[in-house]
Amino acid sequence: MMTKNSHISEYQQFMNDRAIKLSEISDNEFQLGSTNILNGLKEDFKLISGKNIFPESIFPPIMQKLVRELETTLNFSPDYTSASILYAVSVSIGNKIQLKVKNSWLEKSNLYMVLVGRTGDVKSHSVSFCLNPLMKLDKQNFEQYLLKKKEYEQLPIEEKFKTTSPVLRQLLLNDFTPEAFVKAHYFNPRGIGLYTDEIAGFFNSFNQYRKGSEEESYLSAWSGKPIIKNRISGDEMRVDNTKVDIIGTMQEGILSSVFQSNKMKNGFIDRLLFVLPHKYVDNKWNDLDLDEKYIEWYSEFINKIYNLAENLETVLEFQPDAKEYLYSWQNNQKHDFDFEYQRGVSVKLQQYVLRFAILIEVMNSICNNDKLQSISLKSLKSAIKLRDYFFENAIRVFEIIDNNYYDSLTEIQKNVFDKLPQQFKTGEGIEIISKEDLMKERSFKNFLKDEKLFKKIAHGIYEKQVF
Repeated sequence: MMTKNSHISEYQQFMNDRAIKLSEISDNEFQLGSTNILNGLKEDFKLISGKNIFPESIFPPIMQKLVRELETTLNFSPDYTSASILYAVSVSIGNKIQLKVKNSWLEKSNLYMVLVGRTGDVKSHSVSFCLNPLMKLDKQNFEQYLLKKKEYEQLPIEEKFKTTSPVLRQLLLNDFTPEAFVKAHYFNPRGIGLYTDEIAGFFNSFNQYRKGSEEESYLSAWSGKPIIKNRISGDEMRVDNTKVDIIGTMQEGILSSVFQSNKMKNGFIDRLLFVLPHKYVDNKWNDLDLDEKYIEWYSEFINKIYNLAENLETVLEFQPDAKEYLYSWQNNQKHDFDFEYQRGVSVKLQQYVLRFAILIEVMNSICNNDKLQSISLKSLKSAIKLRDYFFENAIRVFEIIDNNYYDSLTEIQKNVFDKLPQQFKTGEGIEIISKEDLMKERSFKNFLKDEKLFKKIAHGIYEKQVF
């Protein structure tokens, strides 16, 4: 077992690998459980790095080669491809492979991903390629379902009462209502992957059917909590061992309009893994084509993971050195952030580290033909690298949302905002909007509650936040 001091030494080496110099930090400042100076330096470095590249080193060498080949031949961004691979692996695993953190804490690999970019950045093509093996499995299951359904419908009535009607087995769902989603998961207890090309429509449809219901279902599913649906028909559905993965694409320009509502306040956005390439791949046509051997290998890779999960169904644990390292890392995470959203994202990404570790261990096991037994220190360190990547992306996304938030306002709201002085009292604001009949008093008071536009600095005194 590692000693406390040897563990500190290894953690320092890890930070050196992250290109942060620790030589000027004293031994006293570096003790476990002491101040968070080290962690603060790490966060500050990440926030100002200006260059956030997907850590492809977390993948086995052959996977790294596939990612590079897809960039060269099909102009797929390595970020989009890498994230989509993680999603495909997670869907393949379902809830069959979990991680035991404590006796009362089992973690699954749920991923909620949003691929952000410009029009024409082949985001959807990247996702489609990585999901293709799963789509083929779904096609086979659908064909079998149709055959079984036809056989069932041809049975005599008395035989139908003795036979269970066939259900559709599927891994992916891309066109669904809230009820259809729960029904699909109910009949596919191993888990379901939700894939929607333009995910903005998915978010905007929240609460369309019943206020608070749909969004709460996805919040619960992210945490692995049960989902219960009571229907008017009396056909209740309950999913206890939930496993839901979500992926979709979104244009950078509409981020603010999508996330300006309550999704910014109830923690939903904190659960999203944003994939935002630092450098977009030039979409220039060429005569290069992806070698069939890579397509065949990737398809076999995903099928092996699916079959492993179906036949194994196991609960992994951390190796002793990995568990010690995990607690040391987590206990030294920064907690005094300048903005609440940074703290929210950081907390959720700590949980994502556990999920990433599952995926990375499974991928290494398949590629190296090793027996899947436990989570290694190497896999954990790779998971932390992923956490760093997604944390910086989240910060960049929130900056984009802030910068574009003004543009998402209505013309009336913009007019009122522009007329107000930088700092004002509630009464002064009411006088301004009443004098020019810009907005009703009640609407104005509600408008002042928008914390992205106004900061309450004292009782009845506000300051404008944008521009």
